[in-house]
Amino acid sequence: MVTKRMNDKPEICASALLLPVALILAACQPGAVPQSLAATPQWIAYTYLDGEKVYAPQRLAQPPTRGSFPETEFERTPEGTRLRTVLRDGTLYVYLDVDQIWTSDPSWDVRQMLVADLDDDGQDEAAFVVWKPLTLEPSVFYDVFRFESPFVEGSARNHLFLYGWRDGEWRATWCSSPIADPIHMMAAGDVDGDGANELVLLEVSYDDPDEAARHVAVWRWNGWGFTLQWRSNPGRFCDLLLEDIKGDEVPEILVQDGC
Repeated sequence: MVTKRMNDKPEICASALLLPVALILAACQPGAVPQSLAATPQWIAYTYLDGEKVYAPQRLAQPPTRGSFPETEFERTPEGTRLRTVLRDGTLYVYLDVDQIWTSDPSWDVRQMLVADLDDDGQDEAAFVVWKPLTLEPSVFYDVFRFESPFVEGSARNHLFLYGWRDGEWRATWCSSPIADPIHMMAAGDVDGDGANELVLLEVSYDDPDEAARHVAVWRWNGWGFTLQWRSNPGRFCDLLLEDIKGDEVPEILVQDGC
């Protein structure tokens, strides 16, 4: 299978370090599905077909039951205290019991946050979508890779960050470089029934980041970063829910197309 990767070391999240475009921004579409089924806004359920390794679309006769974002309260820490995250007005706050212990950088615009185990370590992380100004590092781009960034320094770029409670402190566990296809919405769940969570995204473009999403995509943790497992044909997508509508304990990916 041809894959697309967005891989970065956790320790570089404070910088805007980018790997070569050929490594992290290459486009691919493993597994094709029929073209968009909807000419006007219509709820679609994508169901995983194990034999074909794709997600097949099907119209829903009725809108799904509206879900909600996952609880923002973690399990108690090994020390027995309660960890809580709050996203408010683009800023993420973290509390240990009643004490605020961390606040996201003032230059970040945090758009969405969810709590799930996305890196298969058996512990929940807070995954959050961030828009932040790009800071180039000439020593990396020119001296090492002989590669000029396709992005303009200071422009807002989209990232995915994972933070969690590790070894008695709140810290980054993985942070992406600027993402090729910005995240409009995300959800986490075991949508292929393999026993591990996948990261499901609605992807937009930098040209129109506030417009309807162009693709539905499923990404999977590979031990170093995330690998693209599947991407839909182009559409105009909005809203994203994971719900088991077939009763087989594997949630379908529910989206609106034609937005």
